[in-house]
Amino acid sequence: MKNQILAAAGLLFTTALAQNKISSGSGFGTYYYDVANANQCYTDLSSANKGQVECSLTQVWTLENVNSDYLVAMNHTQLVGDMGKYCGKRVIVSVNGVPSEMPLFIGDGCERCALGSPSSNVWSPGGAPGLDFSYSVAEKLSSQACDAGHIEITWEIVDELVYQFDYNGSGRSQGFVGSVPTGPSKPTTTTAPPAPTPTNTSSGPCSNNAWQCTPDGTSLEQCINNQWVIRAVCSNGMRCHGTDNPYCNY
Repeated sequence: MKNQILAAAGLLFTTALAQNKISSGSGFGTYYYDVANANQCYTDLSSANKGQVECSLTQVWTLENVNSDYLVAMNHTQLVGDMGKYCGKRVIVSVNGVPSEMPLFIGDGCERCALGSPSSNVWSPGGAPGLDFSYSVAEKLSSQACDAGHIEITWEIVDELVYQFDYNGSGRSQGFVGSVPTGPSKPTTTTAPPAPTPTNTSSGPCSNNAWQCTPDGTSLEQCINNQWVIRAVCSNGMRCHGTDNPYCNY
């Protein structure tokens, strides 16, 4: 009887996840930051920790501001296509079919994850489907994260809000919904992030919903009503990179 109850509970849990699933995929997991310990796997990640997260559209909000190694970066193109759908939502990541219980959530865009074929099962640093993690999370998912540099994963993004981002530039406050999950983090600071520096947009014609870097390389702009509009300003020290899929990086 006990086994029947456990089986039924597992079925209900699986069914609930299937009903709430908004995206899923398979591919490769990598790492690019770690706020709890910037020196990981023979690499200094302190500069990456200062990078602005893509889910904060107009406020300068870095990985250090989020202060959680549970933030996950997903396919950049998919993310910017519908920020409200994905930003802050929980991600269930599985390795060898075993789902992780870590409270992972979407908060950033991954350029590598947006390049190459979305159905590819061959690793390539220049483009392969997947997700990008903190080193602490990647190492918990697989002990081979450091040696191999990437791990094979599957994932589901479910309609459960873990972290509230200002994904549409409304100026709303940003932070965890409910209690802050336990896990690697650094002591919080009360210092507010610096205000974005205004910049000029492009003046030429454009096609609606297209993205590019501003001429001075400080911001990301989108074509709205056939005019370029600044949608995000790179944080101090960072520059806009990419063409059709721009992103901020050092």
